Amino acid sequence: MKEKGKNTRERFQSRSAHRNETAQERVERLYAAKGGPLIGWLMDEAHARGMQVNQLADALGVTYSYINQLRTGIRSTAAIGQGFAEACGRFLGVPPVVVKLLGGRILLSDFFTPDEPEEQMVERAFRSMLADPVARKCLPADVGNLDPVARRALVLMYAESAGQAIFQLDALPTVLRFLHSAAQAHQDNELKQVNAA
Repeated sequence: MKEKGKNTRERFQSRSAHRNETAQERVERLYAAKGGPLIGWLMDEAHARGMQVNQLADALGVTYSYINQLRTGIRSTAAIGQGFAEACGRFLGVPPVVVKLLGGRILLSDFFTPDEPEEQMVERAFRSMLADPVARKCLPADVGNLDPVARRALVLMYAESAGQAIFQLDALPTVLRFLHSAAQAHQDNELKQVNAA
């Protein structure tokens, strides 16, 4: 009985200590958690709700053993399934894609075009600039004859003046919208196939 009281007191002190931390300190703590940031966030949310690990497992629809294996690194959060990602998303109040990103199933590098030579990037950006009807009206007819250095300078000026993220510097929101649209189209196609069967 004395041991149980000690554990309750330690949990309360732990939660009290976390109340005064900054957002940056919390992120650092969650990322340093054994099992990684997803497990750190799940455990933090469970503690905030006054839940034990077995109650967290029940809330996520998995066994205590499964959660414990994720916490200790026996299982990798990079291999979590869709159902578990959705359950975690509901528990944390975030989309499953955020859960997958935190778990390492999706990497930040998955959101960007693989490295490409600068001249290819400039050429792609140049074509994008020419596709803008407003920019096209402001450019001379022989703009296609510019050398690569001049094209790069022109594209950078266009990006700055038009507020365009030509070199994918601010592309993540666009990529996320694209992923959402693609997921919606995929789901619609799956429903059509199920209904046709």
